[in-house]
Amino acid sequence: MAGFSPELLDEIRSRLDIVELVGQFVNLKRAGQHWKGLCPFHAEKTPSFTVNPKRGIFHCFGCHAGGDAFGFLMRHDRLGFPEAVRALAERAGVPLPTTREPEADGTFETLRRIMALASEFYSRSLWQPEGAKAREYLDTRGVDPEVAKRFGLGYAPEGWNVLLTAMASHSIAPDQLAQAGLVLPRQTGSGFYDRFRGRLLFPIRDSQGRVIGFGGRALAGEEPKYLNSPETPLYVKGQTLYGLDVARAGMREKNRAIIVEGYLDCLMAHQHGFGETVAALGTAFTPAQLALLRRHAEEVVALFDADAAGQKASTRLEEMLTDTMDLQNLGWSVARTGDFERPGHFAIKVAILPDGHDPDSLLRAEGGSALSARLESARPLLSFVLERTLAEEDLGTARGRATAHARVALLLSKVQSAEEATAMAREAARRLGVDATQLWIEAQQREGARARGRRFERPADVPSTAAAFAPPSLAERDLLVLLLHVEEARTELLPILDDADLAHPGLRALLAALRRTSGPPEALMSELSGDGERGLLAALLIEEREWADAHSQVLELRKRYHIRRRRDRVREVRETIARAQATGGPVMPEVEAELRELQREAEAMRELAVARPEPEAGGKAG
Repeated sequence: MAGFSPELLDEIRSRLDIVELVGQFVNLKRAGQHWKGLCPFHAEKTPSFTVNPKRGIFHCFGCHAGGDAFGFLMRHDRLGFPEAVRALAERAGVPLPTTREPEADGTFETLRRIMALASEFYSRSLWQPEGAKAREYLDTRGVDPEVAKRFGLGYAPEGWNVLLTAMASHSIAPDQLAQAGLVLPRQTGSGFYDRFRGRLLFPIRDSQGRVIGFGGRALAGEEPKYLNSPETPLYVKGQTLYGLDVARAGMREKNRAIIVEGYLDCLMAHQHGFGETVAALGTAFTPAQLALLRRHAEEVVALFDADAAGQKASTRLEEMLTDTMDLQNLGWSVARTGDFERPGHFAIKVAILPDGHDPDSLLRAEGGSALSARLESARPLLSFVLERTLAEEDLGTARGRATAHARVALLLSKVQSAEEATAMAREAARRLGVDATQLWIEAQQREGARARGRRFERPADVPSTAAAFAPPSLAERDLLVLLLHVEEARTELLPILDDADLAHPGLRALLAALRRTSGPPEALMSELSGDGERGLLAALLIEEREWADAHSQVLELRKRYHIRRRRDRVREVRETIARAQATGGPVMPEVEAELRELQREAEAMRELAVARPEPEAGGKAG
């Protein structure tokens, strides 16, 4: 596929641990011979994403995505097949042939190369003489040089075309740099100039540590104070988190993620031992960002400074609960009690810092113990938002109570747990001086109205290719499962099967791939062109069955298909004879002889079939 030999692809697969690969992005837990976790390709509250380490494949029983290591990386990181092969070959230590036919790189691969080169250039500049001003700033902020290097910090030198000149030596054209968001077109005349000049740079990296953007901090009072990369094909602001690649291990270890707002807040948290910290890149939290965190941890604590704990914090957190992030739609359940062990619950908590402090200043002034104390006293999100909602309205007036009543009812309508909602309704009703039952009824009415509207909407988070085919018939599915899992079935049945034996288009594609591929069945992944076919193959490969007597089943199926072929040939020969007789032409003696022989064979086969009933393909489901 795409110029790579099957032997090379098999070698890369054999050296990779798909559990380790997928485990970088999904919190997997062992389930028998498989590993399970929350699907990274659609939102769900019950794990349906399964990894089979023996076959090196994954499959989601929710959205039907499936494939091998190449397919996972292609889908997760939006890579083309050649780029996924190169990335996994490097990971597995498999050298790629230098004689391979060169291909035009896709947009993503070209941009990744540009960003990697730019990051190297900026990083070198920070530690050279021209970066003295940036290093001095880091020193005044207490950032350890080792932490700066771990996060890849850099410096954009003064000058209008320093990066342009440096990238020209790598044959990078200005328009490519513009597409990467690194340069801007001049407003007067032709040409481009560097976007970042005289700034300390914080590389924004994806979950695999590849640079996709930059945040630039002014060092001499320039405006804006922070200048960030624009959105590009690589970088979408609300779909990543600063420091995620560094924080993944800490999240797994502590089963918790800490969210801060600034780059330096994140760096200083890591420097003081809070390695599970990420920054939200200055945006309101989005479904994509929270979904990223949920793959790595079961609890999130959002840190806000005291100045932001009023309207700003309340507004941001309530945005988590708006219709665009509907908990029912996304399958999230936020636990007011903080009990995230219960199935389907994802604990989101809020910690407020002391007056006059952000995480950076608190850590520098009072150390890690002060931040630990704030984290330990974090409150569940719903409790915090409810408190802020009631505090922001004047409950001494009829208008204030009415507004608070409506806001609380809207909040309650988004809580999946009736137990949580009831407790919250009682608390709010006491504060509002209203009947808790009436408040709860109004909340249920709001949720009912929203649910009716959702029935006519297609979930936006389910991939459009998730269900490329309608389910196949049980008999056809069992036949393909037998072919995939039993080598004898492939040897005996593939020569006598043809496309007419299968009505399902996806299974026909698998049958064709089986015919042209001699390796293990999982190697078919590279032979299939569509996500639908790969998902179907993964579903069949990951299925566990107990084959009581596979040899007998293969023989019975072979006999069945031989009978079918003889019957088809008898019909063709009869039609040939009938056409000859209808036109008055002679019937060739060899045709009549073939018909008699076919009839004798068909009769003998029928007698065998009557003597021993034919079982269905497949075996006992495991």
